[in-house]
Amino acid sequence: MIKHVTVGTDGSRYAEGAARYAVWLADAYQTKLTGCYVMDRRVLEGPFFARLSMLLGFTPATDYREAVEPVLHSLGETALGFIAELAREAGVEFTPRICEGPVASTLVERAAKSEVLVVGRQGDHAAYENDLLGSVAEAVLRRAPAAVLLAPADYLAPRRLALFYDQHTVDGETLRFTLALPRELPLLVIHTPELADEARRTIEEYGRPAEFEALAETPAERVARLNDSDLTLFEADNERGHLVIDARVQQAINNSRGPLLIA
Repeated sequence: MIKHVTVGTDGSRYAEGAARYAVWLADAYQTKLTGCYVMDRRVLEGPFFARLSMLLGFTPATDYREAVEPVLHSLGETALGFIAELAREAGVEFTPRICEGPVASTLVERAAKSEVLVVGRQGDHAAYENDLLGSVAEAVLRRAPAAVLLAPADYLAPRRLALFYDQHTVDGETLRFTLALPRELPLLVIHTPELADEARRTIEEYGRPAEFEALAETPAERVARLNDSDLTLFEADNERGHLVIDARVQQAINNSRGPLLIA
C-alpha cells in the first residue's frame, strides 16, 4: 500500500509539472501529499554571496541573509500555495513544508517516510543547463531511498502505464507501484523475451488486465517511442538503501519524454 507522496518545488516551470503529476499520483494512490520548498542556505552563505554582499555594502553573510531570507520564504509560500490549490481541487490531503539546507539532501531527508518523491527533471536553471537532467534531480536520484518520479515541465494526464519487466523487476518494487494504480488505466507490460511467461503469469495472478509486448530493442530505444502521456515504470537496483543509477537506467532517463517512475 502506498501511503505518502512528497513533491519538491522551487517554483519553476518544471516544478509546476512536478506538482501536477504529484497531485495526480497522490489522488491515484488515494494517499497524502507533502510539498517541500528548500531554502538553500549553503548557497546564501557561500563565498560568492559573501563577496557580493561586500560589494553591495552589506556585512558579509549576515545582513545579506537577513535581507534575502524573507524573500525566499515568500517564494516558497507562493510555490507551495500553487500545489495546495491543485490538491484542494483534486480532494488530496496536502501538507506544505518550507525547509532549510542543501536542496537535494534535504528533499531526500524530508521524503524518508514517503514511498515516492516527485521532482522536476530540471529546475530554476533549466534555461542555462544543457543536460537532460538538472543537478538537483540527478543528486536526488543518487541518494533517494525510495522511488523517484521524474516529471517533465508540461503535464499530460497519464493515459497508460508502461511497465518495463526484466530481471530487475522480478524482485523489485516497481510491480507494487504499478498494481496500486487504478485498474482503469490501460497497462502495457514490456518484457524481455526470456521472461514472457513469468511476466504474463505474475500480472494475471493479480487479475490485472494488460497488454504484453516482447522487448525487441534496447529499453532506452523503446522508452523513446512511448507516448508523452504514458507513465513509464522502470526498476533500478537498490544497494544499501539507495537507488543505483547504472547505464541502463541513465539511458532510459535520457530518452524519456513523459513522466518516469524509477523504483
